[in-house]
Amino acid sequence: MVLAREKLFVNESTARREELKSFLRNRRARLSPADFGFADGTRRRTPGLRRDEVAQLASIGTTTYTFLEQGRDINVSTHVLEKLADVLRLTEQEKRHFFRLAIGELPQVTPVAEKPFPALGVLLESLGSCPGFILNYKFNVIATNEAASVVLGFKADSIGLEQNVLWRMFTDPGRKSFYENWHECATCVVAYFRWNYAKYIGDEDLATFIHNLENESDEFRKLWSEYEVFDASMLLTPLHINHPKLGALTAHYVLLAPFGYPNFTVCALAPDPDTDTGAKIEQYLQTRREQ
Repeated sequence: MVLAREKLFVNESTARREELKSFLRNRRARLSPADFGFADGTRRRTPGLRRDEVAQLASIGTTTYTFLEQGRDINVSTHVLEKLADVLRLTEQEKRHFFRLAIGELPQVTPVAEKPFPALGVLLESLGSCPGFILNYKFNVIATNEAASVVLGFKADSIGLEQNVLWRMFTDPGRKSFYENWHECATCVVAYFRWNYAKYIGDEDLATFIHNLENESDEFRKLWSEYEVFDASMLLTPLHINHPKLGALTAHYVLLAPFGYPNFTVCALAPDPDTDTGAKIEQYLQTRREQ
C-alpha cells in the first residue's frame, strides 16, 4: 500500500547533509582496518574504520571529520574532500557524488519540463527493433516506442506507478521471473537512481516515492541502504529476459542525456549482436503490423 504523502525533509540543505551522513558512514564501514595497519580486534563495536582513524589517515582533525559525517553545517575545503575521497577509496563517480553532497560543487538540477520535446519521440521510433523509452527524474516512463512496449510492457498511454521502472521492478512479482538476472539488474537500477537522486535532494515528491517504496519492498530498502552509486559497470551488465512470447532475450542498456533536458534519460535496450534477440523482436513487430 502506498503511504499517505508526508513532508520528509525540511529543505534541500538539510536533506543533502542527511544523505552525506549516510554515504560517509556506509563507505567508512566498508574499509578494513587491517588494510591501513590498524588492529582489527574484537574491541571494535562497528565494522570498518573508526572516525578518528579516517581523520588520521586524511591528516585532518577528528572533530572536522566527525562533524562532516554527522551532517553538521560546516565549511570544508576541496583539498580536505580530496584527501577523504582517497582514504575512503571512492571511485571517480562516487567522488563526484561526494563533492556534490558535501559542498554542492555540481549545481542542483531543477526539472525543466514535464514532457520531452517532439524530436525525442522521433528518435525513439527510429530505433526500430531496439526498445527505447524516456525516463524522467522520478524514473517514470514518459515515452516509449513500440519495441519497448512489446518487450518491457510499458504503455505509452498508461499513468501511475505501473509506469515507474523502480516500482515495477520491486513490487511486480512477475518481474523476478521476467528478468533472469533480476538481482543484478535491480542493483544496477537502484545505483543509477541513487546517482540521480543526489541532483534532486529536497524534492518532496521524490522523497515520498522513496519512502513509500521502502515500506512496500524489503528488497528495495536493503539495496537502498547499501548505498551503491551508479558507475559504468551497469552498461556492461547484460539484461537477460525470459519473455512470455519471444522467449530468451539478451540486451544491453545504452543511456543518453539529452542536452537541455537534464531531468530526462533516454534509455535504449540494444539487442546483443551475438544472439537472435534483434531478429526475434523485428519479426514479432512485423507480424503485429501485418495483422
